[in-house]
Amino acid sequence: MSIARTKTADPVFAGDAAANPTRVTLAELVRLKNTVRGIKRPRGGAVMAPLAGGNSARALGRGLDFAEVREYQPGDDVRTIDWKVTARSGRTHTKIYQEERERPFLIAVDLRAGMHFGTRVAFKSVIAARLAAMLAWSAVAQRDRVGGIVFDESGFGEIKPAAGTRGVTRLLNAIVATQARENSAELPLPLRDVFHHLRRTAHTGSSIVLLSDFTGFESDADKAASQLAQHNHVVACHLFDVLEQKLPPPARYTITDGINKGVIDTATQESRAAWERMFAARTVTLRKAFSGRSVAYIDCATSDSLPQVARNILRQLPGSL
Repeated sequence: MSIARTKTADPVFAGDAAANPTRVTLAELVRLKNTVRGIKRPRGGAVMAPLAGGNSARALGRGLDFAEVREYQPGDDVRTIDWKVTARSGRTHTKIYQEERERPFLIAVDLRAGMHFGTRVAFKSVIAARLAAMLAWSAVAQRDRVGGIVFDESGFGEIKPAAGTRGVTRLLNAIVATQARENSAELPLPLRDVFHHLRRTAHTGSSIVLLSDFTGFESDADKAASQLAQHNHVVACHLFDVLEQKLPPPARYTITDGINKGVIDTATQESRAAWERMFAARTVTLRKAFSGRSVAYIDCATSDSLPQVARNILRQLPGSL
């Protein structure tokens, strides 16, 4: 469907001539590193998506494997201060543990055909890419190892978690490359395959964010999501366009996918009400399915403020160190 380019409500992209509503560039995703100062996980708050056992999981504690000593930085836990090194050097030093500085943060980005749609601000695929970049840069700023998977009809590419900017760069390059390639597959990749792959490859205690419109989310995907959440912190972010939620004012609208054309008639109140009920029912189904499986659920319209959505996602994950 052709996109109606409107003024974005998100100040992050206001006035950015390079912000294309139908596809992203690596340069655009790299620039989003500038947003991380305002997008951080709260310290030590309870997690909405508990691990197996039913207890709310707080920020992971200190790991057992000592890594190094460095100078104390504002926000470091005072319990990790190395008093011997501090006394010798005259400057406050703190101990760093392997688990703390290498916590896996995985982002699954859906770039299937249905995500290449939008009538407000940008395609869902573009919103997913921007959100992924914001979350990835924020995770790196908090010393997490970033990785994930990017998938479309042809399959998915895995990005193994890596410290520093390596993991982020690989993830962003995979997003841009997947978005640019032409898909020859006739059937969409089942979401259950994505969940199963994450379950096999994710280390216990990983933070996992799913960015998708969840087209094709069936009972088998529901069970796979449950298995994934048993040993990881999982957030499902449901991306949707405003048109999917509510039809435009009564009229006949011409639509196109760039090749074929069609007409949508939104004149009757009955059709408009049925459309809204269908979307509401699907949202309720997704929310119940995920919350019942210990997966935190968040809605995100393409017109929402992405920094705020990113903050909402991070609030569901273990606190910053």
